[in-house]
Amino acid sequence: MGRWEKQTDIRDKKSLSGQEIMDLNFINDAGPYRFRKFYRSGLRSHIFEVLSHEAVEQELSGIVKDGVKFFPRARPKKVFRIFRNRFSETGQIFDEIKKYKILLNRLGPEMIARSEEFIVDYTHNGKKHILLCGLQEYIDGEILDPWKIVDSKFLENLFYTTYKIGNNTDKIIARARKNIRLFTERIRKMILTDRYIPDLAGVGNLVLTPAGSIQLVDINNIVPVEFNGIVSVDDRGYPSCDVSVHVLFILEGLLLSHPPGKEDPLYREFMSPRRKKEVKSLERKFYERLK
Repeated sequence: MGRWEKQTDIRDKKSLSGQEIMDLNFINDAGPYRFRKFYRSGLRSHIFEVLSHEAVEQELSGIVKDGVKFFPRARPKKVFRIFRNRFSETGQIFDEIKKYKILLNRLGPEMIARSEEFIVDYTHNGKKHILLCGLQEYIDGEILDPWKIVDSKFLENLFYTTYKIGNNTDKIIARARKNIRLFTERIRKMILTDRYIPDLAGVGNLVLTPAGSIQLVDINNIVPVEFNGIVSVDDRGYPSCDVSVHVLFILEGLLLSHPPGKEDPLYREFMSPRRKKEVKSLERKFYERLK
């Protein structure tokens, strides 16, 4: 790169490498950790695994156990997120953090990947900008993809084919079903009390652990819920609210076999044929813009 050539703002880059993270002015490159691109990356954040040097070396060089050499994948200590949003003042960042705190209070720390949010000064082309970052819990488990749920047997299929836990599988499935029911109840409470809903729709946003816990790992797209007949879109132009309500409908109606009645105020507002048709149209336009 020439001396006077301007660098691209990291918030505009499609992706970043681990080395690019280490080169940022607010990262201590002498620390004991390495950064590796996470398997999922959102439209709103750059997401990286935070790994110890030792774990990475074992993954590359392998270890010998009982005379057999294997290469254990490095397990992240944390997940590091850099938000793409541009904030002109810290008050806007505090508004985002406030929504996260609502989510934490409503769902409880046992149902979300908790995060330590912090503000940094990002130097780009000689100018300083404020960025919101987060160090988030790494949740080990299987993705709960709502769009693959066709009936209440989904949990049995997932746990028996993926985890192969053995004699305790039935108990863990029952625990998972209980936790998912509690999760949907708390989401409903958040909608009706706070008029917010988190993004439940993205593939990878919900994770089921081997112990039967459900965890929301995408905690940074929390959108308003308005009962005014209008389909709203988020800051990226996606109808997150309506699609997330649809996921709630799938969890309650298909996974838990408790289809809500026709007079349910939430679904009467958001799941009408006219509204679902409009949401599908907005989704198509959204994905066309991404091409």
